[in-house]
Amino acid sequence: MARGQRPGLVLPSILLVLGLLVSAAVVQERGREERLPSQAEDLAELIALRRAATRELSGELATLSERLVAAQAAQAEGSDQARAVVARLERLRPAAGLAPIEGPGVVVELRDSAEAPRTRGEVLDLRIQDVDIQLVVNALWTAGGRAVAVNGRRVTATTAIREAGGRVQVNFRPISSPYRITAIGEPDALRGGLDDSDIAEQLELWTELYGLGYSIRSEDGLRVPGLEPGGGLSWARPAEGEAR
Repeated sequence: MARGQRPGLVLPSILLVLGLLVSAAVVQERGREERLPSQAEDLAELIALRRAATRELSGELATLSERLVAAQAAQAEGSDQARAVVARLERLRPAAGLAPIEGPGVVVELRDSAEAPRTRGEVLDLRIQDVDIQLVVNALWTAGGRAVAVNGRRVTATTAIREAGGRVQVNFRPISSPYRITAIGEPDALRGGLDDSDIAEQLELWTELYGLGYSIRSEDGLRVPGLEPGGGLSWARPAEGEAR
């Protein structure tokens, strides 16, 4: 014990200090207990907010997933439609004259006469005229021809068969005798249709009178080409500037 310290005061001092420490601990614990409900409420509110945000995000994700599925379905449907359009165009190209056609059919051959003209008037009589070819082509079309070519030049609805400069022209390209008209279709129907036409009767008569050549034969493996470049349709466009 230190000099000058009173023994009777030590124990009360210790007891006082212990009492203060216990009181402080009790007060601190009570404060912690009082804060627990508030912290629990804050935590519950935070959890509720997070759950609401999660539900919102889940709903947005579901909506986007549905839109993605719909877009993929629309794309697939669009692709199917595009493929169907392309397939239809490919089927129509041969019929429109833009692609070749192969199959059975007939070949009609027209030939100028080998005789020399005795008069100026016989010059035309001894030659196959553009109108003769036109009439044969029309008869073959009428008989069910799917595709027709004259000397390898495709004939379509826009084809011009005419004479210019003393020569027959098809699609504005000159051709010469013999004129071979190829038609794809059922051979018997084509032959029958041509035989029943007026032009066939006239050609048979002119063959006897002027020595023109006229024959028809059936073949199984014929090929009619597509239109040559530049032989398709062209479109009119308005002239630039003010219309008059």
